[in-house]
Amino acid sequence: MAGFSSERELVNLFKSTYYNKFDVENTRMLEEVGLGFGFADLVIAELKESLSLPKREKLSPIDINVYQVVSRKKKVSLENVKRITGIRQNEVRKSLERLVDDCFIKKIDSYFELNVKYKLPFKKSIAFEAKLSNWKRAITQAYRYKWFADYSYVVMDEAHANQAIRNLSQFENYNVGLLTISVDGNIKTYYRPQKQLPIDPAMQMMFSEEILYQ
Repeated sequence: MAGFSSERELVNLFKSTYYNKFDVENTRMLEEVGLGFGFADLVIAELKESLSLPKREKLSPIDINVYQVVSRKKKVSLENVKRITGIRQNEVRKSLERLVDDCFIKKIDSYFELNVKYKLPFKKSIAFEAKLSNWKRAITQAYRYKWFADYSYVVMDEAHANQAIRNLSQFENYNVGLLTISVDGNIKTYYRPQKQLPIDPAMQMMFSEEILYQ
């Protein structure tokens, strides 16, 4: 059986055939998504509704980390945020001011508390790691995307997927899905993972900002 000549060729064909296979509407697709744990070849988000750009600037990783600290506490001081995050005091102060301006948090005396909970613009997110043959490396990388994605899949070249299929229990153990695609665009599903909340809410917010401001 003929296989793909490169992972890029595999990814490009997978992109063009995905919607026909899964019939998903109102989505955003991002390529080479890097949030600190490698780069996912593709991440697809099924949107809640049509997106409109928020009337604010894109939140930075520092803003998101500061927001996460405030959201977990009943009230917190600037010094507490600095101690918990390890971020320099001047940067913490600027981030707190910005989050207040954007109405995510509010300041009461010398303390900060949550004002408006951050709302994700998508119903679910699905990350894909494409590999021609090295399924062990693929499953390791795909597992990392569970830090921010609801589902994570490995997409293998069908011509070289027999070892991965024989070791399907490994995918089940990690709750990482397995798909194969042939050079003629035929996609097969061998394991469909269960939905899991992303491990890191901050990384999920970072992905959300990528969706909003791509």
